[in-house]
Parts: sequence; structure tokens; C-alpha cells
Amino acid sequence: MTQLRRALPAAVLLTLLAGCSTSSTSPASTPIEPTHDDGASAVSTDHGKVQAFMLRGNVVLGHESNSIQPCGSTQQYWLNTPIADRKALAQVTRPGYEPMYGEFIGFLEPAPEEGFAAAYDGRFNVKQINLISSEMLSGCQRPPHATRAFGNEPGWVVELDGDKANLLRPGQQRQQQTITSKNIIAGKQHYQGQDFSLTLTKGQCNDTMSDSLFGWQAKLNWQGNNYQGCATLGATDITLSWSGRYQGTSLINDTPVLTTTVTLNPDHSATTRYDYPSGEPSLNETGFWQQGSDNTVQVVMTKHQGRRLISERVFTLEGNQITVKEETVNGQTFNLGGDGLSLKKQ
Repeated sequence: MTQLRRALPAAVLLTLLAGCSTSSTSPASTPIEPTHDDGASAVSTDHGKVQAFMLRGNVVLGHESNSIQPCGSTQQYWLNTPIADRKALAQVTRPGYEPMYGEFIGFLEPAPEEGFAAAYDGRFNVKQINLISSEMLSGCQRPPHATRAFGNEPGWVVELDGDKANLLRPGQQRQQQTITSKNIIAGKQHYQGQDFSLTLTKGQCNDTMSDSLFGWQAKLNWQGNNYQGCATLGATDITLSWSGRYQGTSLINDTPVLTTTVTLNPDHSATTRYDYPSGEPSLNETGFWQQGSDNTVQVVMTKHQGRRLISERVFTLEGNQITVKEETVNGQTFNLGGDGLSLKKQ
């Protein structure tokens, strides 16, 4: 069995273990089921539908390097930006591959086998720019901001905090109103209060006072006064409830034969480790993860023992564990048996 595991991908070994039982190795906490963010929606990829998510980090743009390094991470993803946004991005890009701070909504795919992007940990396909700035270099040192709109001449900022809208203007006291209704559709968000309304419309925006590009245009009416400016959605990645370590042990005749540990990191990188009770060397795979539907998570491994191998599992949340019944490896699908592979969150 273990000799086969050295030569075959994970799916093949788990197929051989089909019908064997799987047990957890320690108590688990229950993952929180994710909720949908205002700016995120399902997108179709070569590996099925996934939920677009917010990714924050340090960005480098240039001919040979278009990359994002997520905040607090050493991972680097190739940044695939929409063609329609590239002219505007070029206008705020610093020369000489100097880093900028960026926030983007999008999804991950494996890096291609050739070209500049091949050397990266994956390819992040941008669905929408939230913001990119050559001035906010300390953006990763700050916590994710809430949804906010802002403008100049005169200067103003509205920040949404739960069911409250807060207006700040230079030299004036903060004003607050309760949000009584909101309407969110693709490309547009509208918030209403007793004496204010705020409309955000998807579109490139520059506040004229900085080398920054924003992804939303804003119109505010506050107590009869009209303002126009830019906006950004809240920068929190609401899919991070999936992050953590999941583990399960496969048994044959009540004897442990293989322990599988899947780790989903906050930067959306992922690892899979296979350990053997016999003491043989562990096997390791690396890749990425992203939410599928409300109760599924897609885990894609792109390297097995450091060599390129594209394998995909879509785990389903069931109580306090995640379960998968098949795996696709380099385009070929393997059944993982009647019970599949079940892992508990540690």
C-alpha cells in the first residue's frame, strides 16, 4: 500500500482504501458557515464554480511581474487584471517595479506551465478592483476597513458600520444616521436613511487628490446636500471561516494506515500532508483553496513533492467535518469510495 502511494497521486491511494473507515484524531471546533459578501458572487472556472473573494496585499505591476503578495504572507500570486482596467492601472503604477497596496475581488486558478506567471504560487484572476494605491504602503499594517465613500472639494467621508452611516467632514463633528433600507444588485448598492441616501455604482474612480484607483463611484445626499466621489467595499475576506487544519485517519480492519492533514491558510494557500504510522517519510502537496457554495470548499493542489500535479477536491461541510467523495487529478476523476474522505477541523 505505501509503496503504491510513493508512485501514485493521493486520489489513487484513497481509491485503494475505498470502503475503509476514517476517524478523527482529536476534538474539533465546528466551522462557521460563510455568508455572502456584498461584492462577491459565484464565478465559473475551469475547475467549477467558486465564490469570488477579497484579497488584500502588496502589489507589483510591470511587464514581467504582475503580482500580489497577500498581507501577512510570503505567498505570491500572479495578478491577472481585466483588460478594460489596464490603462487606468498604468496611470497609477509606480516605475521600477515599486510595490503598491491593493485590494481586489477575484478567484484563484493554477499558474500556467509556461510564461512569466509559471513561477508563481497561483494565478489570481481579478473580477473587480476595490482599490490600488501607491500612497497607502502601510495598508497591510491596518485592519480591513468597512465599506466607505469619500470625496474632495469639500472633503467628506461616509463609513458604514453595521446599520449606521457616519459622516465625517473637516472641522465638523461626526454625524450619524441609521440605515433603514438597502438594495444591493450586481454593480450597484443603495443605502437609505431618514435624511440621507448613498448610491455606489461599479466603475473606475480617482479622487483627483492621490495616485489611487478605486472600483466604485459614489453619490451621497445628506440632509439635502449633494456630494460625489469614490468608494470602496469592506475589505474583509468573509470566506476565512474555512481556514484552519483538518485531519482524518484511514483505517483497515481498525488499524490506522494513513493520516491525511489538510491545512487551509488565511492567504488562501493550502497544504496536504500524508503521514504513515509505520514511520515512512511523509508526502506533501501544496496549492490553494477557495469557497465553492455556502457549504463547500474547493481545495486544489498544484505540486506533489515539489513537482507539478493538478488535483482538485471539493469538500462539503457536514456538521463538524468536511467530506469529499471524488478527486480529479490532471483531468482524470477518481472515486474515493462509498464514505469518501472525511476530515475534522482541529
